[in-house]
Amino acid sequence: MAKEKIKKQYLNGYERILQIDYMISHGHYPNVEDFARETRASIPTINRDLRDLRCRFGAEGILKYDRNKKGFYYTRPSFHIPAMITSEKQIIAARLMSNLLTLIKDTPIYKQAIEVFSSLSDNIEEDSKLNAKKLSNRILFLGMDPVKIDDEVWSKLEEAMAKNHYVSFEYLNKQYIVAPWQLIYSEGMWSLYSYYPLKNETRFFNLPGIHKLEIDPRTFELKEDFEYTKRAKGNFRRYIGPKLLHCKLKITSEKTLNYIKTYNWAEDQKFEKQSDGSTIMTFTSNQDYPILGWVLSHGMYVQPLEPEWLVNEWSKNVKQMARLVDGV
Repeated sequence: MAKEKIKKQYLNGYERILQIDYMISHGHYPNVEDFARETRASIPTINRDLRDLRCRFGAEGILKYDRNKKGFYYTRPSFHIPAMITSEKQIIAARLMSNLLTLIKDTPIYKQAIEVFSSLSDNIEEDSKLNAKKLSNRILFLGMDPVKIDDEVWSKLEEAMAKNHYVSFEYLNKQYIVAPWQLIYSEGMWSLYSYYPLKNETRFFNLPGIHKLEIDPRTFELKEDFEYTKRAKGNFRRYIGPKLLHCKLKITSEKTLNYIKTYNWAEDQKFEKQSDGSTIMTFTSNQDYPILGWVLSHGMYVQPLEPEWLVNEWSKNVKQMARLVDGV
């Protein structure tokens, strides 16, 4: 009887690195030959894996070689590669995230984020039923191209926020000293959400407009409710107004209504059908001027009924536009 041939099982790149990491973390000082034997890979391949372990998986400065024991070890025993992508659907998600991140290209964090998602997804063999590379090209994220952010401004802001230091800078020919609370990306623009102590109020500063930024030696205590999402009420734009508005709108177009209902503009938004065929939309928000712009963008199909401020501002804008049409 012929001897049955046993097919060698070769590991892919990510699986090899996981095996190498496992061997090192168990503290037996394995060497390159040990790795090659266990993973059935060549010595040059193992050397490339060790380089990737350092450069792509966070072991730079942690993975060392002991000349006395002639093997590798971690200077930080608790270090290990965390569980990463293991399924085809997760690969697709990672590639889609990589596509999504192109919306923030030309920003300091873009390159690092792209490298992370690409490295996670490229080391996994793909299932024939779900071709991740092809499918990820069929799902598209659209958005406004982001503006270029100065690396030095970004780095100093990160450093200041990490230690709760005030920062000083020039913005639109004025000098400011603020407590940097958050960096926010919205509609192609990175902005600094901050507390401005001189006026005792929060303010937004678009990062491209910030110049001559310096870290102030003074520190501040971060408020418990500092986060933008805890203070902003509504999703009409990146904005926080002075007071909460109780809004009531009349929508007269079914097509416009269907569009509006597909979005979560406010947590408490409600729609009530009227006998004349129109729909009343109610919600609360503190984003006054963005709401005004949003209502105007829907033309004659959305009319504000409450609050009085919104009705007056809308009427003023509509009348002025009518004058422009009439050439007055």
